[in-house]
Amino acid sequence: MTACNGGPAGIPARAIHERQLDEDMLLLQRAASASHRRGQIIEAVRNTAAITLAAGGLVVTLVGHGRAVSGILGFAWFVISAFMLKNWASSTAREGALLQEKFDTTLFDLPWRSAVAGDPIADHDVFRLARTLEQGGVRDQRVTSGWYDSTEGVHHPYDVLIAQEQNLAWDARLRRTYSTWILAAAITWASIGVLAGIIASATIVETLLSFFLPSLAAFQLAHEIWSGQRRVATERERLTKLVQCELGQAQPGPIRNDERRRLRETARNIQDGIFHTRLDVARVPEWLYRRHRNTDERDFADTAEGHRRRLAR
Repeated sequence: MTACNGGPAGIPARAIHERQLDEDMLLLQRAASASHRRGQIIEAVRNTAAITLAAGGLVVTLVGHGRAVSGILGFAWFVISAFMLKNWASSTAREGALLQEKFDTTLFDLPWRSAVAGDPIADHDVFRLARTLEQGGVRDQRVTSGWYDSTEGVHHPYDVLIAQEQNLAWDARLRRTYSTWILAAAITWASIGVLAGIIASATIVETLLSFFLPSLAAFQLAHEIWSGQRRVATERERLTKLVQCELGQAQPGPIRNDERRRLRETARNIQDGIFHTRLDVARVPEWLYRRHRNTDERDFADTAEGHRRRLAR
C-alpha cells in the first residue's frame, strides 16, 4: 500500500531481504563490488610497496650500506602514495559510494538527494562495472546471498531502520578491530627500527635515514588507515545509536501518517550519514572481513531477528 505522501504505508508486499535479490538490485551490487575491488587493488599496491621499502630499510640499517639510496626511494614513494594514489583511491571510493547509495535508496524506497550525493552513476557505467565481476566467483556469491536479513511482517519504515542498523553496527565493529591492529603494527615496527639501530650501532641520524625514511610511506599509510577507520567507526556508532533509539521506542502495528513521515525523514538523514562515511577512502581489507564474517553475521542476524519478531507481532 502506498500513501499519497510520506512514502509507502503499511507492510511491504515483499520484504527487503527478498527485493535485494531482484535483478536490478543484483546489478547495482555487482557494480559496487567491482568498484570496491578496484579500490582494494589500489590499497594493495600502496601497502605492498610501503612494506617492501620498510623491510628494505631494516636490512640497510643492519648492513650499514645504501642509506642514501634507500632514503631517496622511501621519500619518493611516500610522495607518490600520499598524493597521486590517494587521490585515485578517493575517486574510486566515491564511485562505490554512489553505487551503494543507489542500491540502498531504491531498496529502501527513499528519495535520492542530489544536494548530498550529486548525480547517480550512469546506467552504462553500472553495466560496464557489473560485467567485470566474475559470475559465480566469491564476490558474486556474496552478492547473490544477500546482505540484509529478514524484515518480514515489519511496517515501513521500521524495516529500513532494521537494515540500516545492521549495516552501521557491523561495519563499525570491523573498523574498530582493524584500527587497533594497525596501531599495534605501527608501534611494533617503530620499536623494531630503534632496536635495529642499537644492534647496528648506528647514530640517530643514520637510523632515521636508513630505517625511518624508507618506512615513511608505511607510517603515513598506517596513520591514514588508523585515523580514517576510527573516524568512520565513530560516525557510524553515532548513527547506530540514533537508529537504536528509534527501534527501541518502536511498537508493532500500523504507524500514524505523521509518525511515518517523521521516521522516513529520520531514515533518509541516517542514509545521508552512511553515504558520507562511504566516501572515506578508509577500507576494511578482505581478509579481516572473512576472518570475522561468521561471528559477526550471527550476532547481527540475531539482532535483526529480535527486532523483526517484536515489531511483526
